[in-house]
Amino acid sequence: MTRRLLSSTCLLVLLGAAGCGRSRAASPPAAAAEDPRKSVAQVGGASITLEEVDRRAAGKLQRLRNEEYDARRQALDEIIIERLFQKEAAERGVTQDALLKAEVDAKVTPPTAGDVKAIYEQNRAAAGTRTLAELAPVIERSLRERRLAERAAQFRDELKAKTGVKVTLDAPRVAVTVPADAPALGPAGAPVTIVEYLDYQCPFCHRAQGVVDELLDRYAGKVRFVHRDFLLGKPRSLPAARAARCAGEQGKFWEYHRNLLVSSGDMSDEDLRNRAAAMGLDTGKFSACAASDRFDADIKRSTESGNSLGIDATPTFFVNGRRLTGALPTDQFAEVIDSELGKPGG
Repeated sequence: MTRRLLSSTCLLVLLGAAGCGRSRAASPPAAAAEDPRKSVAQVGGASITLEEVDRRAAGKLQRLRNEEYDARRQALDEIIIERLFQKEAAERGVTQDALLKAEVDAKVTPPTAGDVKAIYEQNRAAAGTRTLAELAPVIERSLRERRLAERAAQFRDELKAKTGVKVTLDAPRVAVTVPADAPALGPAGAPVTIVEYLDYQCPFCHRAQGVVDELLDRYAGKVRFVHRDFLLGKPRSLPAARAARCAGEQGKFWEYHRNLLVSSGDMSDEDLRNRAAAMGLDTGKFSACAASDRFDADIKRSTESGNSLGIDATPTFFVNGRRLTGALPTDQFAEVIDSELGKPGG
């Protein structure tokens, strides 16, 4: 039971959340560092240096470094989880199976018929012709597995707090250039700058907004938060990005930005216009702006800057240059932010 729980259901929650990404092939490990001044080719007697090559391949090389770190961090997190459970089981004089049954299984409330029905009703459209009776076993199993994973994550955090876990594995840190006119919240001189690259049509960006709100509240005055567009090529990605910029022309960028992420809608032209009207914007000016391409070059530059940083999924955050990808829980951001502020990690 221990291996099944830790390696399937629990680890999906314990090791982080996914993001919206572009499909790509697996990459080989990054090569060892070499002298950037080294000549790697000559054309008519003129040398091409490794530095020139690396500059051209910057995005791909950064993705390699990111993949290497992610593989190490996932393996490290798995080991930490295993050690925490092993240590606690040994201290109690029980097996890990018995520990998990007592602290996870026994503390999870089985889904009720009402819980199952509520989920079915919420997803009625996706159910098609399948009845509640047909889907009830699947829904019940899914609810129980999710609750087991959530309780396992809670128990992990309890053990981390009790035992003390400090991660010193260095994450890649990159220089993130922020244009002076990029939308930003918080003091310019804040000790921590968080840059978020997102696509408004990415559901994981929507999920992450709650965490962003919590972080901005918790670290008010200590964090500067910067928005950057990273278009994934979805049908309404560009119109939504344009609309947010157009709202910014009337002083409502952040209100509109957040509305796109927390309020449902299809982001059609009509939907984007209705959002603007609900905020009291001049819809004539807004519509004329949204129909133009005045912000397209800037949005494209933002996406290209993300490519050069090796981004291949949204949301991607850089906390003082340290990358975090996906709709991650607040404590993972807090661990990085606190370390940047000189405080103990989570």
